[in-house]
Amino acid sequence: MDFLMPEMNGLEAARRLTRSNPNILILMITTDPSTELEREAKRAGIRGMCAKDEMHCLVDAIDTLLRGKTYFRLDSAA
Repeated sequence: MDFLMPEMNGLEAARRLTRSNPNILILMITTDPSTELEREAKRAGIRGMCAKDEMHCLVDAIDTLLRGKTYFRLDSAA
């Protein structure tokens, strides 16, 4: 899911989707990853986040989510 979308952003869309299906796997794609956006994404039920300029991480992120884990690149610094 893209963060910037017409009519609503990815966080709001994720909140709505996870309300109706708590087990849904959502991976957010964004041009501006930040620790604040990552924190909000986690609260919204998003399971992973990739930067658009690092799309090489997409396969790893999808694989990680399918294995039942989360994928947040900024977490690796913590």
